[in-house]
Amino acid sequence: MATPSLAARLAVPAAAAVLLLFAASASAANFTCATPGATCQSAIGYAVPNATTYGELVARFNTTTTLAELLGANNLPATTSPSTPIPVKATVRIPFPCRCGSNGVGQSDGGPIYVVQPQDGLYAISHDVYDDFVTYQEVATANNITDVNLIVIGQKLKIPLPCTCDPVDGESVMHFAYSVAKGDATSGIAAKFGVNEQTLLSLNKITDPKKLEQGQILDVPLPVCHSAISNTSADYNLLVPNGTYALTAGNCIQCTCSANNYQQLNCTAVQRTGCPAVPACDGGLHLGQTSGTGCESKICAYSGYSNTTKLTIHTSLVTANETACSQKGGAARSEFAGSMWRMSAICFHMVLILICFL
Repeated sequence: MATPSLAARLAVPAAAAVLLLFAASASAANFTCATPGATCQSAIGYAVPNATTYGELVARFNTTTTLAELLGANNLPATTSPSTPIPVKATVRIPFPCRCGSNGVGQSDGGPIYVVQPQDGLYAISHDVYDDFVTYQEVATANNITDVNLIVIGQKLKIPLPCTCDPVDGESVMHFAYSVAKGDATSGIAAKFGVNEQTLLSLNKITDPKKLEQGQILDVPLPVCHSAISNTSADYNLLVPNGTYALTAGNCIQCTCSANNYQQLNCTAVQRTGCPAVPACDGGLHLGQTSGTGCESKICAYSGYSNTTKLTIHTSLVTANETACSQKGGAARSEFAGSMWRMSAICFHMVLILICFL
C-alpha cells in the first residue's frame, strides 16, 4: 500500500463533516456598514463550549481582546485573576475592534487568529469553537480558501466576527452580536439590553417576530454613554455600554457607564506607576467633579489623550446633562411655539367677530 504524501497526511480529515458543510445554514449575520473604513468597538455574547478561564478566552480571541478589555466588558474587577474559572455554557461578552470593509460589511479587525488542530474542519471551527458567530463560508472567504474541505494542521485562520460601526437613529451605539437562545422573544431581548423592540426588529429586518430561530445572530444596538472625548484623540470613538467599564489612555483612565445617566461617561484616574497627573478643569474642578444644578450643572470630563513625546491626559468642562437639557429646551420651544399658535388663532377669531358686528 502506497504511503500518503506529506500534504495528504497533514490535510485535516473533513469528509465526516462534508454533509454538515452542505446542510449547515449561514447563521452568522453580515452586519452591514454605511461608511467603509470606519472603526469602532463591538462585542459578541459568547457561550463557552466547555469549562475554561478568562486567560484561556483571551488566548482564544488573541489578537482582538486583552484581559483588561474582557474584564471591563463583563464588569469584573480589574484585579480578577486570568485563572478564574468560567463554567460550561456561561455567556461571556467578548469585546473586539471592528472595521467596516469596502464591501459594506463589518468584521473584526485583524483576527482573532485560529491555528488548525488535528481533526479540525471549517464547519467544526465555526460551529464548535466560535459558536456560529461566523460561518465556515465566511472563514473560507476571509482566508482565500477555495476548497472548504481542505485545510492543514498548523494553518493560521483569520476569524471574521460580525460587527458594524453604524449609528442607529442618529445615536452612537455598540453593536452587540447576540445568539438567540431557546425560548427567546424579541420583546425579551430588547428589554434585557435596554433597546427599543421596533428598532431591534428594523435593524435585523425581522418582519415576523414569531419566526425567530434558535442560534440566529441578532445585531443588538447597545446604548452607550455620551463622551467629551476630542476627535483628535486616539480613543475618540470609545464606546462604553451600560454596566461596563473600559480602560483607556494607556490604562491610566477608567470610564464607566450607567443607565441612570447616559449623559456622560464617568471617568476616573487609575492610580498606578507610570500614569501622569490628570489636569484640573477651569474653575478648579477635578476629573469627575461637578458644579451647579439642573441644566446649569457642569462636569470636569475626560476629553482624550496625546502621546507624541509623553502621555498627556486632557480634561474639559462640559454640561453634565447636555442631552436631557437640549431635549428639555426643545420641548420648551415647542410648547412656546404651540402657545403662540393658539394665541394667534384666538386673535384671528376675535377679529372675525368684530368684523361681523361692524
